[in-house]
Parts: sequence; structure tokens; C-alpha cells
Amino acid sequence: MSTEKFTITEHLVPGSHIREYPGSTVNQQDVLKIHVKNYTPKREGPVPDDAITFIATHGVGLPKELYEPLWDELLDQASGFHIRAIWMADVASMNQSGIHNEDKLSMDCSWMDHARDLLLMINHFRDQMPRPLVGIGHSFGGNIITNLAYLHPRLFTTLLLLDPLIQLSPPSLGFGTDAPSAINYTLWRDDVWPSREEAIRANRAIMQGMDPRCLDRMTKHFFRDLPTPLYPDVEAIKARFGTTADSTTTPVTLTTPKYHELVAQIRQNFNARDPKTGRIEVPRDTHADMDPLVAYIPLYRPEPRSTFRRLETLRPSCLWVIAGATFLNIDEIREGVKICGSGIGGSGGVPDGRVREVVLPGFGHLMPFQEVKTVAGTCVVWLQQEMDRFRQTERQWKEDRDGKSHQAVEENWYKVLKPIPTGRKKRSDKGKL
Repeated sequence: MSTEKFTITEHLVPGSHIREYPGSTVNQQDVLKIHVKNYTPKREGPVPDDAITFIATHGVGLPKELYEPLWDELLDQASGFHIRAIWMADVASMNQSGIHNEDKLSMDCSWMDHARDLLLMINHFRDQMPRPLVGIGHSFGGNIITNLAYLHPRLFTTLLLLDPLIQLSPPSLGFGTDAPSAINYTLWRDDVWPSREEAIRANRAIMQGMDPRCLDRMTKHFFRDLPTPLYPDVEAIKARFGTTADSTTTPVTLTTPKYHELVAQIRQNFNARDPKTGRIEVPRDTHADMDPLVAYIPLYRPEPRSTFRRLETLRPSCLWVIAGATFLNIDEIREGVKICGSGIGGSGGVPDGRVREVVLPGFGHLMPFQEVKTVAGTCVVWLQQEMDRFRQTERQWKEDRDGKSHQAVEENWYKVLKPIPTGRKKRSDKGKL
């Protein structure tokens, strides 16, 4: 259990100012709160100077507490490195953050907001986060942590991307000739039940194959007792289910309302077509990130493609842990691995040993909750290598800096830059009128 291995401290910090989309909040000046958990290992003795601070990001609608068994395994398997702390925050519209913000949230969501929220959080707690910092993200959290690395290229020593949602093609959009997908399921699913026990039974397909430790956290954190703003009338819900006379049970709903989960998965583009003329025109004030060539499609999601296109510039080294049976476009993800870090500003990529992929055959997208030990062990092997490199680089940096002045530039500046000519040139009358 995480409480046996970690001291868990909770924080509530402000989100970044001005959200990416004006429709994310009821009022554009609303200040959102971000719920954060800090997991500090229980240990005897001092913390090594090179102990890692992890910044972690979760998948859509998945409570951050589901990842606690993964942190336990990382701590148990850690060899060649130490863990200073693990910091994880719920996205502003999800889980505990969403509860704190429920009177301010509206029906839009940009993944970029959480990247900025995390940067703000890191600056807020900077005194507790000395280098090295390592980012670890699952699903759309893998996309978010990558964008945080784009925002601040030298922030992370390395990234651990667990089946990240970074690809060129959109998912099945679930309309027209597309087959129904997770998006359809999210919109049309039931989201209120007469009791927690009934909710667990109704959602057993999602929980199938979960590690018992994750399953326990799923039952506690994935559901929320009524009343909520979406379902304020408990008696009406009990009457719907015929449980009015039962005072021993309380109806429950999803901790992250399904509508917030939906708008995080996909974004609407319902107003691009003029109803009078039929002409397509991108509404730049609200949808500037849409590709004009596909503006006729009523749904889109910009971040997977835009993040993919910048992979060449990714500065930190990167381990891609890919689920062999993922529902994502695995071929496109693997193409992303090939170019990751290979361009200007990048790490050097696969040729320089700075990027690696590990495909786990047969594992699904929820592998951090189903194959906890294997996922943790895969990350540990990479972290051993990267921490060896980090220590070597730090030693060399200190040696190179030893004895250098911090008040004046070195002599090479004077060798490279020409001196300014002295004396006054003779005035020429040529060109006078």
C-alpha cells in the first residue's frame, strides 16, 4: 500500500491564468484549482542529492490514485537511482480537481492547459524539486507531459511515455460511416447507479484484469456519492431506481462527469459551416488550432497531431512503453519514436541512444493498472541508464566550470570578436551636394 511506503501530502494550487479555450470555464476570468498529491518515500537517513523528482500525468478520467501501485513498484524495484518524491495533479476538469472547480467549469477542454498548470505547480514548489526531474505520463497524460517538455526543454532529464496519445490520425470519430468508439461509449453510457456496488458491477468490463491494488482504488475513487451539481436531487434518483425505502445505500455517479470526459477526448466543430451559404470557414477566435482542410468535419482533436509534428525537437531523452494490443494507432506511434529528438533542439534520438521503444506484446492501453510490475520494471531499466548518464554529465560540467570566473567572460571572446577601430577617420567631402 502506498501509505506504507510513502508519506502522502495533498495540495490545492491555482491553475494557469487564461485557459486555451474561452469555453473551458463559465467566465473567462475564473480561477481554477488543481488538486495535487505529493508522494514522499518513507526512508531513514538523508536523501541523496541526485534523487529523482517525478512529475506524473494521468489518462482521461482516470483518478491519479490508480497509479499508486505503480509508484510502489517503482520504489521497490529502484536500483541505481533514488526517488525523492512523486508529484501528480488531477487535470482541472477531472477527479478531485474537477470537484473543486465544478461551479466554474464549462464544456470545453484543451490538453495544453494542464501542461501549463504543471509548469506553474513546479515553480510553486520549486524548493522541493531540485534536479533531476523525470516526467512520466500515460495516455493523454503522455501527450501532456511531452508538451510540458516543449514549453521548457531543459526541465526534464528524461521522459517515460506509457502508451502516449501522440499520433497523426484521429481516432474513430463515431459518426457517419465510422464505427462506434470510446467517444460514443462516453456520451451514451450510464453515469448514475443506485449504489456503489451496482456501479462496480455495471463497470466491470473496464476493471477487467486490473491488479487488485488498482481495482481497490478504482472502486474508491472512480465513483462519487450523490448529490452533485449534475444530480442534485438524491430522492429523485432513488425513486428512479426504486430504492427510496433503502436508507443504507447512496446513489453514485462518476467522479469525473462523463461530459467532461467527452470534451477531453474530442472537441466539437459544429459552427464552421454557415447554415445559409454552406460555406466552411474556421472560427479563428475559438478554433484556430483546426486544420482548415478538414474543417468540414464536426469533431476534431488537435493535440495528438500537433505534438507528433514537434517530436523532432524533443529535448529530454525518452522511453516509449507501447502496449502491443493498444487501441491507438501503434504504427503511427512507432513512426513518432523514429523521429523523436532527431532534429534541431532535440536529444539526438534513436541513433544517439537517447530514445528507445519497448513494445509489450498483448498488453492493452490500461497496462499501468493491469501489468504493474512489468511496466515499472521496464521504466527502471531505462532510469538506471539515464541516471548513470546524468551523474557523468553533472561531474563533467562541474569540472569544466571549476576555476572559471562568474564576473567576466573568458579570453576566447576577445580572440573571436574583432576590436573596435580606434581614432577618427578623415572626413571625406565626396558625396556633398
